Amino acid sequence: MTDMNNANQGGYGEWPQQPQPQYPQYPQPPYPQAQAPQPGQQPPYGHPGYGQPPMDDAATTLLPPVPAMDDATATTLLPPVPPMDDAATTLLPPVPPMEDAAATTLLPPVVVSGAMPPAPPAWTPAPPPARHAAPPQARHAAPAPGPQRAAPPMAPPQQGAPALDSPTMTLKRPVVPGGPAGAPAAPPYAAVPAQPAPVAPPAGPRGRTGSPIIDPGLQPALITAGVAALLAGGAALGQVALALVVALLQVLTAAGWFRLNGMWPARQGIALAALAGLTADAAVLLADSEGSVAAVVGTLGGFFLLVLVLQTFRPSDPKERFYALTVLGSATVVTALCTSLLVADWVPAGVGAVALATVLAAAPLPGPKLLGPVLGLAAAVLLGLLVGAPPALGVLAGLGALVGRRVAAYDFPSRFVHMTAGVALPLAVASPLIWIATDLLAG
Repeated sequence: MTDMNNANQGGYGEWPQQPQPQYPQYPQPPYPQAQAPQPGQQPPYGHPGYGQPPMDDAATTLLPPVPAMDDATATTLLPPVPPMDDAATTLLPPVPPMEDAAATTLLPPVVVSGAMPPAPPAWTPAPPPARHAAPPQARHAAPAPGPQRAAPPMAPPQQGAPALDSPTMTLKRPVVPGGPAGAPAAPPYAAVPAQPAPVAPPAGPRGRTGSPIIDPGLQPALITAGVAALLAGGAALGQVALALVVALLQVLTAAGWFRLNGMWPARQGIALAALAGLTADAAVLLADSEGSVAAVVGTLGGFFLLVLVLQTFRPSDPKERFYALTVLGSATVVTALCTSLLVADWVPAGVGAVALATVLAAAPLPGPKLLGPVLGLAAAVLLGLLVGAPPALGVLAGLGALVGRRVAAYDFPSRFVHMTAGVALPLAVASPLIWIATDLLAG
């Protein structure tokens, strides 16, 4: 056996021993010996005696004591719950007892009228047909041909069943035919009177059919001839007398123009248009012969600007505002242009031609409808030529009269329109044409 520590035995020899370091020795403190308690001696605090079980009080000395609690004490932190009775429902409204009649007060009462019909005879079903004994057949054999079993008759509809009328909630009773011979029939059901159908409002002028052009007629034409005669007489007397008659014509023109355009009552518009005409008359009377035309144009421009400002700041619908601006502006222009008679020449001849053309156009002449206006225009031209007036006077005066009369006939005009616009517009439209024919074209 080889000894690893012996070199002669094939070992390596002994290993050199390393010196061991010496460490200083420290004194160890003595540990206390646990001594058994002597009889009659209490164990130290916190340690139970030898051979004795641990004590409960001592084990819980570090915890707070838990006092004994009962149910009442355990709920002292909660509010007491009083007993609940009817007072628990004091927040709800009391519900009074309701009867059947009171419960259906919101429904309309059911009215029964007429006599009660006699009760219909009780319907009894027909007895089923007797069953005859048939010979037994095979399970899969086809049934023998024969008459099919009739279905039981259906119950006939009751003739006396009441019907309910929805709109009136009235129970209808059918008319019962006469009973035995000689017996009077039951009175029929009193029919509920039908509700009258709503009366449709009468159709306005916009809903009428036919041509919207209605000529003023002969009476307004005769009145126009009378106003023309007043103008001719005022022109013969002087400017002031002519201005008074022109002022009357301007008021009549303003009222008829607003009514013709469907704006009535338009007191403020009529007053503003008439004021424009009267202001132009006063400006012509105060101005000299050379500045009379400028006075008319200046007055017309000023009032038209005033109308534009008033209608622009008017608190209304934009469409209505634009329509009112159009009517008021045109009324101001037509009324103020009547002042042209104060600065024109040959006023009696001009207004005479207007009257002649208007009367002949409205006269009921036989022949085509255009015969009257053509004759009226021809008569106006002849009148101007006969009196020695400028040749264009009769033509322009006659044309102005026919145009004014035609304008007064538009859009289903009423009688008031015929008696105002139908009278004034032939003269109002012809007034500036008379001044053009006698001053501009003649000069």
